[in-house]
Amino acid sequence: MLNDLPADIRTWSLSLAIYCMACIGATACTIVVGRSIMFEQVPANIDAPEIIEANIYDRAEVSDAQGLQGVLLTAHVHRVIKGSTKTDTVKILLYKGCPRAAGGHGIILGYMQSDPLLGPVLIPKDHLVR
Repeated sequence: MLNDLPADIRTWSLSLAIYCMACIGATACTIVVGRSIMFEQVPANIDAPEIIEANIYDRAEVSDAQGLQGVLLTAHVHRVIKGSTKTDTVKILLYKGCPRAAGGHGIILGYMQSDPLLGPVLIPKDHLVR
């Protein structure tokens, strides 16, 4: 019976790992370690209707008009590189399980979208619910 203990532990560990991977894979976006919405420089190979340089200073858990859960970031716009952003602050909507942004300063690419509950929000490039 004691000889079977390491095999049982391996079996349970493998089962737990497979279960966790299946749950993580069910999110709206692909999980990629180190993926962020902020860049140090404007990427040469990515184009977007809105490109801003901003500093994220606030975050809140929200739900959009369709009921999708996410994080609403508030950022101070330092410079508009491309696009029609005319305000000094912008709301950025990140859906659960998508690229991260904990705060800080950087270049953000995306497009503006009007949400009935949240108002105008910036949706980061390649950050669409699939």
